[in-house]
Amino acid sequence: MHTRIELITPIITKGIRNLAEVQPFERADLTVTHTLIDQGPASIESEFDEALSVPDTIRKAIDAEIAGANAIIIDCMGDPGLHSCREVVTIPVLGPCQTALHTAGLLGHSFAFVTVLDRLRPMIAKLVASYGLSDNYASFRAVDIPVLDIGHNLAALNAALQREAIAAVKEDYADVVVLGCTGFLGCAAAIRQALLAAGLDVPVIDPIPLAVHMADALVKSGLSHSKHAYPAPRRKAIGGYLFPEFTDDGKA
Repeated sequence: MHTRIELITPIITKGIRNLAEVQPFERADLTVTHTLIDQGPASIESEFDEALSVPDTIRKAIDAEIAGANAIIIDCMGDPGLHSCREVVTIPVLGPCQTALHTAGLLGHSFAFVTVLDRLRPMIAKLVASYGLSDNYASFRAVDIPVLDIGHNLAALNAALQREAIAAVKEDYADVVVLGCTGFLGCAAAIRQALLAAGLDVPVIDPIPLAVHMADALVKSGLSHSKHAYPAPRRKAIGGYLFPEFTDDGKA
């Protein structure tokens, strides 16, 4: 069975994600395709940014299922629109944050979340609590690099990530390190080696590869989210949004 996974990056900034980054995870029976949203923020670093990203993320999810995708991954550690996308499609929709945090619970007793900016601390604490994992949340750490600056100095980024990961294990007693931005894709291996060099045998979760493999496993296992948990929206009037599938007159 061939799986096609649609990776939806819920921002408008071109070039921040390219398919070359996920090609190593493809196989003869697994393809990853990609889209950006057309309306929304340049990056997601706040609840405000996240709210702006959700409507077009929902539209892209609907379009992906219509176009034949077997699963969807929302390419942001805020998991924007995750639950609403699950309501409007029948294929699996994965949030890399939810996937990574629950997997961290399989690998250790506590996890550290290492991300871009300290201003995300309350937002992530709320998200962790919503997933029922506050008791496993060892710490939040940030490298003080905005999302759109991640690619400007990779050496500095990797050094900061390694420093914060080591501190999270030594000082916060984390058993697992979760990379808290999908823009950190590809950084996990170097962080893992730095931890080992410091005598710390701790797994580092790179959320996008994990979500790709998990999505493929769900598809090949014939599983998707429960429609008891995520029932389709009732048809009603909707003003200002192009969702004719869910309007009572078929018009936006």
